[in-house]
Amino acid sequence: MTTCPNDHLQTRFARVIAHIDAHADRQLDLAELAGIAAFSPFHFHRQFAALFDITATRYIRLVRMRRAAHSLLFRKDIPITDIAFDAGYENAESFSRAFRKLHDQSPSDFRSHPDWDNWQAPYAKLQQVRRDTMTTTALNTVTIIDFPETRTACMDHIGSPARIGETIQRFIAWRKIHHLHPSKHATFNILWCNPEDTPADEFRMGLAVATDQEFSDEDNKKGFYSQTLPAGRYAKLRHIGSDQTLGDSALALYRDWLPQSGETPGDFPLIFQRIAFYPDVAEHEAITDILLPLA
Repeated sequence: MTTCPNDHLQTRFARVIAHIDAHADRQLDLAELAGIAAFSPFHFHRQFAALFDITATRYIRLVRMRRAAHSLLFRKDIPITDIAFDAGYENAESFSRAFRKLHDQSPSDFRSHPDWDNWQAPYAKLQQVRRDTMTTTALNTVTIIDFPETRTACMDHIGSPARIGETIQRFIAWRKIHHLHPSKHATFNILWCNPEDTPADEFRMGLAVATDQEFSDEDNKKGFYSQTLPAGRYAKLRHIGSDQTLGDSALALYRDWLPQSGETPGDFPLIFQRIAFYPDVAEHEAITDILLPLA
C-alpha cells in the first residue's frame, strides 16, 4: 500500500500537538514548533492552519484557556491569579478579559455559576484536532488481571452527559472533606449504560472512590451509597490520552479484542479506573485503565 504524503505531515504535526499539550505552561514560539515538525519555519504556521483549520497561536491559546476552565471548576483551592499566570497572562485582569470574551462570564462567575450545558462549546475545534492526532490505544496491550473486591463510595450522575461536570464537582468536594486523596484512594467510573444509545435524561454513570468508610445520613442525602466492585478476572486496556477517544478505545475492546479472545463478559458493567488526571497532567498524558469483567 502506498503511503499518502499527507500521512507524513499528520505524523510530524501530531508531534507538535503533543508538545504544545505538554508544555503549554511556558512560552512557545513558532520557530520551536516548526523544529519539532521538521518543517520550514517560514511555512509552518500556514501548514498547521491548512491541516487543522486553526492557527497554531489560536490552538495554544485554547489549550491554556481550557486547562484554566478545568482548574476553575475542579480545582477550587487554586486562586484565580495563579490560574491566570499558568495560562500565560501577566495579571488576573488581562486573563479575565480574555476569559470573558470566550465564555461570556468572568472567571469568578464561571467558577460559581458555570453554564454546564455549553461550557465546553468554545473548545470544539480543539477537541477535534486532538481526536484526529492522538494515538489510538494498541489492543495488543490488553492483559488479564485478577481484580480484588473493592468497596467504594459511589455517587451517580443521572442525566445529560454534558452536565457530568456538575456531579464531578460535588464528588470532588465530598472526597476532600473525607480526606480521600486520589494518590491513596483509587478513583473509578462505573458505566451503568452506553451513552451512545441511551437518552440523555436516562444516562447514568457512577463516580466512585475506594474506601471502607461508613456513611452518615448526610452522606446518603448527598447521593452517596456503598458500591462493591466484584473480585474476579478482568481484561485491562490502558488508555493514554484524551477522554475524547476513551469511548473509541472501549469500543475497540469489544469489537476487536473480545471476539478473538474467546472470553465472555461477566455480570457487571465496564469500569474506568482513573490513574492520572487532566488538568493535573497534560491531556495526552492522562491515563485511564478500561476494565472489562470476565465470566
